[in-house]
Amino acid sequence: MFNDDINNIKRNWFIAIGVFIGFIFIAFVIYILLGVLNIQGLTLEKKYEYETEALKNIALILGGVVGFINIFFAAKRTAAMDKSAEAANKSAEAANKNAEAVNKNAEAANKNAEAALKNTEIAFKNVQISEDKQITERFSKAIEQLGSDKIEVRLGAIYTLERIAKDSAEKDHWTIMEVLTAFVRQNAPVNIDKGKITTDIQAAITVIGRRNCDNDEENQLLDLSNISIRQADLEDAKLQYANLQGANLEGANLEDAKLQYANLQGANLEGANLTSANLTSANLEGANLTSANLQGAANLQGAYLFRAVLKHAKLQYANLQVANLKDANLQDADLKGANLKDVHLKGATMPDGSIHD
Repeated sequence: MFNDDINNIKRNWFIAIGVFIGFIFIAFVIYILLGVLNIQGLTLEKKYEYETEALKNIALILGGVVGFINIFFAAKRTAAMDKSAEAANKSAEAANKNAEAVNKNAEAANKNAEAALKNTEIAFKNVQISEDKQITERFSKAIEQLGSDKIEVRLGAIYTLERIAKDSAEKDHWTIMEVLTAFVRQNAPVNIDKGKITTDIQAAITVIGRRNCDNDEENQLLDLSNISIRQADLEDAKLQYANLQGANLEGANLEDAKLQYANLQGANLEGANLTSANLTSANLEGANLTSANLQGAANLQGAYLFRAVLKHAKLQYANLQVANLKDANLQDADLKGANLKDVHLKGATMPDGSIHD
């Protein structure tokens, strides 16, 4: 295109030069003719008049030719500008069409993205619905199996419920804890002592004790009151704030157990192992701790042990600071190294059998 423009410019200049030369030639011919035809027999004044007239005519012709050339080039420039404007308009139209196409593509992409997002949301909801349905089916089946006569079926149900409590912690964790505590209360009541704890009850207690406490509902407590779980293994069990009132925990292993603020009022902890257990602010009013092992820095700080029976209890190095042992029975208890700072011992039977003032 650039070469074509150069060729057009050259051609236009050649035309203009040709026209100009032609004009000079014509003007020269006219001037000669006027001189030849009119000079003979004329006075000097007339000759001068004719020559002046001839020059005027030549000037007029020259002006006309120059004007023609200007008009010619102006027309060419106008035509070129029109073509440029037309080309610019076409380019602008093409750009607009491209912009419209881009906008349409963007709109289509947005619609596709919205559709994909909706499809994803629908798929996610369908997955949730499917998972909820599966969990509900698993939960219903596990509840049914808890009532089975076969212990292996009951064990499977307990561990299935534990899995559901983890998989659906937000919705089902606390419900399952309530189911398991109800199972223990129903099948191991304190008024029907079956001796040593059974395998399925031990499994339920273990699941409860190792649960994730962060998923517990606020202001809700584990209800394990009036149960009989003699010789249960509750090592490191998380039973803080639990209601164990009247529970029979004779000979149970509660080493490192978390029992702070637990209600153990009237509980039977005879011979229980409470080594390093945390019983901070626990309520042990009237509890039987005869021969219980509380040594190894068991924490009973602030515990309420009013009328608790601690005969022969091993309390070596236990922390009893600020504990309430009013009217408690500490006969033959081993308090070697125990922290008894600010302990309330009024009316308590001391290890040597004396009554504390």
